[in-house]
Amino acid sequence: MSQQSSVNETSYLLDGVTDFQQHALTLVQNCRRNLSILSHNLDSLIYDNDTLVSALSSLARASRYGQIHILVKETRPLIERRHRLVELSKRLPSKVVLRKLTLLPENIDMAFMLGDNDKLLYKNDDSAYRGFVNNDARAEVKRLGEIFTYVWQYAEPEPGLQQLNL
Repeated sequence: MSQQSSVNETSYLLDGVTDFQQHALTLVQNCRRNLSILSHNLDSLIYDNDTLVSALSSLARASRYGQIHILVKETRPLIERRHRLVELSKRLPSKVVLRKLTLLPENIDMAFMLGDNDKLLYKNDDSAYRGFVNNDARAEVKRLGEIFTYVWQYAEPEPGLQQLNL
C-alpha cells in the first residue's frame, strides 16, 4: 500500500489503486442510506470486486429509503463483459440505479463517490489513481451533489445494462 498523508483528521491524500480500493470500501461501509458514484466506466479495479459489491448490497438493503445512484460516461465496456456492480443493479433495480451520462459535468475528468451528506472519495482524473478521501466533507459533498443531481436529470438508462424480464 502506498504512503497516505493525512491532510487533517478526516481527510487523506490517496495515491495508488490499493488506496482507492480500501477507502472506497470503508466509505461504503460507513454509509447509512445514500451513495452516488460518478465514473467514466466503473473502473473494474475499484468497483468490480466481491467485497465492495457485497458492502453495496448491504447498504442498499439496510434501509427502505436507501439508494445507490451510479452515473457512467462509457457503458460499452460494461456491456461487453460481466461487471459485478452492474449485476447488482440488475438484481436490485429499485435500489441500485445505473444511468449513462448524456450531459457531461464541467470537469469531465473527475470521478467521485458521495456518501450520505458528508463522505467523499475523489479522483482528480478518473484515468489515474490520485485524489483524496474526506469523511467530513459536507461543503464539498453538497457542491458535488448538486452537480451530480443536475447531470442525473439528463442521464438515461442504458438498454444494454437493463435486466430482461421474460
